[in-house]
Amino acid sequence: MLGLDISARRVKLLELSHHGATSSVTAYASEMLPAGSVHDAHIEDAEAVARAVRAAVVKSGTRTRHAAIAVSGPSVISKIIRMPADLSDTEIEQQIEVDAETYLSQPLRDVFLDFQILEADPRDARFNRVLLVACRRETVELRIAAMEMAGLTVGLVDVEEYALQNACSLLDRANTGRDSWFAVFDVGALDTRLTVQQGARSRYTRALDFGGQAIAEALTRHHGLSDIQQLHSQLRTGELTVEDIAADIDIFAEALAHRVEQSLRFFLSANAESNQAIDRVVVTGGVARYPGLADAIAARLPWRVTLGDPLAGMSIAASARRNHVDDEAPSLMIAAGLALRGQT
Repeated sequence: MLGLDISARRVKLLELSHHGATSSVTAYASEMLPAGSVHDAHIEDAEAVARAVRAAVVKSGTRTRHAAIAVSGPSVISKIIRMPADLSDTEIEQQIEVDAETYLSQPLRDVFLDFQILEADPRDARFNRVLLVACRRETVELRIAAMEMAGLTVGLVDVEEYALQNACSLLDRANTGRDSWFAVFDVGALDTRLTVQQGARSRYTRALDFGGQAIAEALTRHHGLSDIQQLHSQLRTGELTVEDIAADIDIFAEALAHRVEQSLRFFLSANAESNQAIDRVVVTGGVARYPGLADAIAARLPWRVTLGDPLAGMSIAASARRNHVDDEAPSLMIAAGLALRGQT
């Protein structure tokens, strides 16, 4: 399946192929969305989204017509519940349906829901910890409708938070088998997602009201560029250098570092008894394309800071390279997490 990330500003399409223990990039493309097409993670104009998806499919050259998509925002409810360990999946599903309105505070007919058994309850082995996730039907159905208008069939619907966690396994390949703790800050245009990982397992998540749109607009304005696309092009070609953007990057790095430290201090204080230690901070998202950003953030934090690339080390098809997947890779965490689901 294709991994399709529908954000507030863009549609990003990514297709991965699996060869033994390695993956490769088969296809990639992205398309800008008209302003207002998606607002607060809700599709406002399904036809506009469908046109962008269709254009991305054509540009990518893929022949795959099955897609993995994701939902997010206030329409998604996620909680961990306890269920008797001796229940089968069918029995758990039946019990959840009986108690759904208690768990979700809304009628079952208004949502799609799913569950996953996580682990035995550490306090009582007679019970399992079960992840219950629900999303408003309208949110899911609008995304599916947009995909169908674009000529695609939806194979699965994930949650962006879990797609991000799935992609973190690609960032930690060098530490396979280790229990290293690292924090990933995926900086989008309007917000940032934090996940604290212990190896491949997420231990803490949080959404931050902070994004990279402000720095993109500041750089576009200060250098007299027509739009953000031109900014990205000049960064890619080197027409804009580290020195050219240093002043704006310094201001942005100060603000981002403050949010990073504030979030991680909160996590560490809440887990003080277990002596958690963060090995490194990984920054992903479109802001990772800005030269000098990692050093500027690292200078303000007590943790090692790196830029994350979920596609690092993968072979890449020529058509994907022509669409600049190398440059866009740090912003493809959600798309990569969904594309990995397409391999299972």
